[in-house]
Amino acid sequence: AVLVIFALIYLLFLNFIAFLIAFVLLMLPIANYFIGLKRIKYEFKESADLENVYFETINEITGGFKELKINQQKKHDIFSVKAQTLTKKLMNMKIVTDNKMNTYFIFAVGCFYFLLGLMVFIVPELDKSVFADVAKITSTIIFIIMPLSDAVGSFDSMNKASVSVANLIDLEEKLKSRIVFNKAEPVLYGMFDNFSKISFKELEFAYFDGADKKQFGIGPINFEVNRREIIFIIGGNGSGKSTLIKLLTGLYKPVAGEIVVDDETEITEENLQEYRELFGVIFSDFFLFSELYGIRDLDPRRVLKLIDKMQLSNKTSFKDNSFTNRSLSTGQKKRLAMISLMLEQKNIFVFDEWAADQDPEFRKYFYNELIHEFKKMGKTIIAITHDDFYFGKADKIYKMDYGTFSEYK
Repeated sequence: AVLVIFALIYLLFLNFIAFLIAFVLLMLPIANYFIGLKRIKYEFKESADLENVYFETINEITGGFKELKINQQKKHDIFSVKAQTLTKKLMNMKIVTDNKMNTYFIFAVGCFYFLLGLMVFIVPELDKSVFADVAKITSTIIFIIMPLSDAVGSFDSMNKASVSVANLIDLEEKLKSRIVFNKAEPVLYGMFDNFSKISFKELEFAYFDGADKKQFGIGPINFEVNRREIIFIIGGNGSGKSTLIKLLTGLYKPVAGEIVVDDETEITEENLQEYRELFGVIFSDFFLFSELYGIRDLDPRRVLKLIDKMQLSNKTSFKDNSFTNRSLSTGQKKRLAMISLMLEQKNIFVFDEWAADQDPEFRKYFYNELIHEFKKMGKTIIAITHDDFYFGKADKIYKMDYGTFSEYK
C-alpha cells in the first residue's frame, strides 16, 4: 500500500492524465474483488464446512476399518455413497471457488498490462508533453504492478485464512461462554472430608431434546451412602447406571431433589466443587492422562510400588511424573488409572465397570482384597458391576431398571 500510494503521487507530479488513467485501471480489479467479497467468503466457509464433514468420514473409515471389512453393505454405503459423493461435491466446490479467484487474478493482471499499453501507445497521443516522460511513467507503472500483483495473488490465501480465523474466534466465544478458567491455584477447604453420611433425597435427572421434550430420566432416587461402605450398583445396559454415577458425583445437576451431607449441609452451587472433590472416579470411558496431574509431593518410590502391586512392572515404569509406557490393553490402562486414583487420596472411590476388562485373576483380587483394603483405609466404594459371583462382597446392592432405583436383596 505504501509503495503504491507514493508511486501514484510521483505519477501525479509527472502527468495528471497518466495518473488518472493509472488510478482507474489499478483500482478497477480491486473494486471488482471487494464487490464480490461477501459471496466469495460465503463459498469458502461452505467449502470449509464440507471439508470438516469429509474428514469426519475419513476418521470413520480409519477408525472403523474392522467393521467395514466384515460388513460389505456398510463398506459400500460409506465408500461408494457417502465418501465419493462428498469427494465430488467438495472437488466441484473447490474448483468453482478457485476459478473465481483465478478470474479475479487474470482480470487484474489484464488491467495492469492494458495500462502499460495505454501509457506507451495511447496517452502520448492524447498529450504530446508525455513523450519526454514515457520512460519514467512506464517504469513507475511497472513498479506499481509488482506489489499490486502480490496483493491480488494473496487474495485467495487471505480469504481462506479469514474463514479459518472466523471459525476459531467463533469457537473461542463458545468456549468462553461455557468455561470459567482460573489461573490461580485452587483454594479447597475440604469441608466434607470428614463426612459420615451422604443422603440422596428424591433425586431426579432427565435428558431433553432440542424442543425440551424429555427423552430419558432417572429417579426419584432415595438412599444413603455411609463412610467405609461398599456399595454395588447393578442393572442392564441402558438402565441409567452411568447417568446415576454422574448425578451422584455432581457432574450432572438434578432437576429435582437434593443431596445432603450429614443431615445438615445441602449441596448447592456454592459448595458443589467441594462436594465433587470427595470423589475419585474411573469411568467406563475413562481417559488416561500423560502425567499424574493434580498430585502434590509425589513420591516416585510409592508409584513404583503401586505399579508392582497392579502387576505392571514388566509393562511400564515411572519417570518425570509420567508412566513410561501407556500403549497397553484396556484392562492394563484401567490399572494405571487405579494407581492415579489411589495417589489422589479421595474419600469416595467410584468404579464404572472397572473389573469388566480385567483377567479372572485380577478381577478376583479386586473384589476379594483391593476394595476391602480401601474400606480399611476409610474409603467408601461405589462400584457399577455385573459380576454377580461377587455380590456377597458388598454391604449394600442397588439396582437400576430403566431409570428406576431400588435396593436389591
